[in-house]
Amino acid sequence: MPEIAHKWERITDLPENYLELSDPAFRDLTDEWFQARKWIKHEPFESFREKVMREWAIETGQVERLYVLDDNLAKTMIENGLDSVELSHQANGIGIIDTAGVIANHYEIINSLYEEIKQGRPLYATVIRAYHAAFVENQEFAVGVLPTGHHVHIRLLNGIFKRWPNNPSTKDGIFEYCPQEQVNSEMDRLLEIHEAHLKAKVPVDIEAAWLHHRFILIYPFQDGNGRMARALMSMEYIRSGFFPPVVTADGKSEYLDALQKADRGDLKPFVRHLSSLVTKKTFECIDFAKSFSDGTNHPDDVPPSPGPCKRHARDTTPGNWGLCLMRSWRVQGIQLAGGRSPRSPSGELSR
Repeated sequence: MPEIAHKWERITDLPENYLELSDPAFRDLTDEWFQARKWIKHEPFESFREKVMREWAIETGQVERLYVLDDNLAKTMIENGLDSVELSHQANGIGIIDTAGVIANHYEIINSLYEEIKQGRPLYATVIRAYHAAFVENQEFAVGVLPTGHHVHIRLLNGIFKRWPNNPSTKDGIFEYCPQEQVNSEMDRLLEIHEAHLKAKVPVDIEAAWLHHRFILIYPFQDGNGRMARALMSMEYIRSGFFPPVVTADGKSEYLDALQKADRGDLKPFVRHLSSLVTKKTFECIDFAKSFSDGTNHPDDVPPSPGPCKRHARDTTPGNWGLCLMRSWRVQGIQLAGGRSPRSPSGELSR
């Protein structure tokens, strides 16, 4: 009988000192981003958001190796639209995948997350099940694990919690997820704690990582759990006015490494890894808005570049440069256009 590397336990809440999990740089970014958001015009912002959604739609499937796209092909789709190239079906370990159809479903899901947030709907198990059904609409089979440890192909039930164990084998042994008999109660517990976190205004970077990790420990569906977990954590960042983290196939090893540290009880690396992905998109958006050249943004509309601030004088990475740039604008008293600020990671409105 294979050795148990990770024994299943009921999901746990955040530790009492959970605020220490956040990256201070991300906390600094929050108010600065919402200040910058006021001068970024609607058209460049929406254009950039569309690109982020297309990249998210492509990469969330590539991370799971549902399909593999050539880098240049993926870049063309991100820049010009998902239908800008013709994709062929691909074979993987569970059958033939309609690549274009799966990616289109992913795009509809990330787009609908924005609509869910606008409508202010609570997160229920029925909502999660509906999203899962959309994720696996073009997938017919999943892999089940027999008590002997053997893997079998079983028909995938869209939007229905698992009926077979789905514990993976690792180099250290079997990783036990929640037993199928306990899924309903554990999902109820997950959503109950999540709702309490929202009321307590747990910072978004912490809540998104916690929700993703605890959902993965339950692994409620036969397949599609990774994509669903990334959708849930994306929803939290979108709710707070940020772009969703885009976990890429190229960045999969760092993502899994941080997730495995969370399995061992240290959530901090996972919190900070995800927030770093959001920070990256934030500064890419600022750069894109400044270079937008169709007449929407004129040079006079964009605050002047004052150069790096002293805090990061030796660090010229785009992220730190952009953060210092926004700080300097505020210090100089540059007036930005009006606009409503969404909830910040601290749960308070940015002023």
